[in-house]
Amino acid sequence: MNVNLTDEQQMMVDSAREFLRDSCPLATIRDWEKLPDRYPHELWMQMAGMGWTGAIYPEDCGGMGLANLDMALLMREMGRVALPSPILSTVLLAGRAVLEGGSEEQKRTLLPRIAAGELLMSFAFGEASARPDAATVKTTARLEQGRYVLNGIKHYVEFAEQAEKMLVVARTRDSGDPEQGLTMFLIDARTPGIEYVPLQTLALQPQAKVLLNNVSVDAGNVVGRVDHAWSVLDPVIQAATVILCGYMTGIAEGAHELAVSYSKERVQYGQPIGAFQAIQNYLATAWAKNAMGEYLGYYAAWLIDQGIPSREAVSTAKAFVGYSAVESTQLATQLHGGLGATADARTTPFLRWAKQLQQTLGNSQYHETIVAAEILDKDPTGFDEKYSLAYI
Repeated sequence: MNVNLTDEQQMMVDSAREFLRDSCPLATIRDWEKLPDRYPHELWMQMAGMGWTGAIYPEDCGGMGLANLDMALLMREMGRVALPSPILSTVLLAGRAVLEGGSEEQKRTLLPRIAAGELLMSFAFGEASARPDAATVKTTARLEQGRYVLNGIKHYVEFAEQAEKMLVVARTRDSGDPEQGLTMFLIDARTPGIEYVPLQTLALQPQAKVLLNNVSVDAGNVVGRVDHAWSVLDPVIQAATVILCGYMTGIAEGAHELAVSYSKERVQYGQPIGAFQAIQNYLATAWAKNAMGEYLGYYAAWLIDQGIPSREAVSTAKAFVGYSAVESTQLATQLHGGLGATADARTTPFLRWAKQLQQTLGNSQYHETIVAAEILDKDPTGFDEKYSLAYI
């Protein structure tokens, strides 16, 4: 892997950073957090106009056909300003599942609208365990007179109440193998039988518990093959996880920049606190960990783009960045002294995001168990040790 960005990637990063720096000052971010939908509609449409909301979709679906690594670079810039948006649920999860598993009609109907910023979708996959694996799905879907009837409870569904469409994963067949018997359904978010219970979140991102009570869905709204959704969902979740690492790296870097800036301003004992060796050590260690997390994420994204087995690399990145982002934002908070302990501190949005995203798509402990299984050869069939991080 060449760790240097291409000229095109560097231009994309530079333009994104300039746009977000000018459009997303921290005071504006805080105002957006108070909006009813908790994200800026106008900026979302501007992002769509620049191609960001369809970046990873092919051109014939209204997208730009960019790689996962390119999307991770974009997400890093969004994280640097703690930008709230529905890009994870709409673009990276639900939309991409339609791209990879949907019919041509479903792709033609939905993806151009997502790319244009016109359609929000929620991804109703996770349940009580919050683990991003097949075993977490207990919601059932039973075929009755040509229609499926869904019953169950989905947890932590981002933008559930704001979305127009919902992609629901349910179990259509019982099996000893949890990866078998899963099916994806495309549902109108206002279908009778759906109830939303809003959840309070650290990042103030809208989430809800979704109660499905005898929700009737036409068989034509199945996405992909009945009973075989996991073969589509697994790579989609893997790619979304590593792209999310880009956003988390941006969160860590944004907080670190605030810490460095404040350490030059805050004076104790007649000199800036940044002059003290202990502070310098803290900042240097945080910078090193952020850089390590950044390139772990890039490597995992590159593996996916090359079609190389990547599960270990993805989980390594998510576990490591989960820790480093929290540590970096906590350090920034601590260096701000008493000011950092307030809800209005400029470091607070970064700290809240870091803590929430550490739990999103599997927490660090979950991903550590995957890494352990991979390097101990308790891995899925077909894992190639040639690409193991343990042997680099």
